Amino acid sequence: MSSSKPTKFERDIELVKLFLSEYKDAEGNSYHISARPDKTERTAKAIEALAVDEHGHSLAVEHTMVEAFEGKKADDIPFFVVFEQLGSDSSLVLPNRLVDIQCPALAIPKGLDWKDIRQKVTEWFNEIRNDLPADGYGEYAIPDLGFELKVHVETINLPDTSGAVIASRVLPEGKPFIDVLRRALANKVPKLVETRADRHILLLEDEGAGIGFYKVIHGLDSSMKETPRLKEVDEVWVVKTMSWQTSGTLFFYYVWPDGVKNRFRVLDGRFAKKDEFKPRESVD
Repeated sequence: MSSSKPTKFERDIELVKLFLSEYKDAEGNSYHISARPDKTERTAKAIEALAVDEHGHSLAVEHTMVEAFEGKKADDIPFFVVFEQLGSDSSLVLPNRLVDIQCPALAIPKGLDWKDIRQKVTEWFNEIRNDLPADGYGEYAIPDLGFELKVHVETINLPDTSGAVIASRVLPEGKPFIDVLRRALANKVPKLVETRADRHILLLEDEGAGIGFYKVIHGLDSSMKETPRLKEVDEVWVVKTMSWQTSGTLFFYYVWPDGVKNRFRVLDGRFAKKDEFKPRESVD
């Protein structure tokens, strides 16, 4: 990947390209994009990309954002200032564990020193991280912030990995995630599975809404009645993009069917700081 930013940034296809840069199927085959149906099929809804491997196997990939809440853009800045450090500080990582810290949306007030809050949140996490369960979740109140902040911490055991810490947001009450997910599935699944290909992958983007893997997996399992053709989708992945355009970091996780089974990290050199950029590496 070039170290310079593209002149015209198309988020959907850029994420698909970055996904394919590390993705391998069960036989270990890598894929490259062979066609952009959404650009060539003007008379019908079409997917982002068709890809092929060296043996001619074909892969259809469709991306969609699965988070939205009123006031999100205004909430992005305080949330990123306070929580991004947790995902970028390697000293906070727990080997063999993924830790997802989920903060309620719109919870960080205006008019406060967000950098000071970041320091206190980082100190809090450093104190409690070694006491987190290897696989589970719990509620925590972060002390001494000047306002009440309760977070949900979800941990997943990922053996033989370097581990990772991510932060995300919980959607506001009255806008349940299952409704967001089912709207996305109704829009994306039909055109994905109607695309002629050997396998079909749906790439769900979480930009920091605190969805959590358990919610995604349960939501997919419970959406078969509303979207019966979901059973024709071979793989569903989640990409965490909160730090993408600030540090270049992306995390990709296979989530469905059968739960979290594979994961990798990609560092996009167009957005990583020059002194922090390293070659792309697998979380494995």
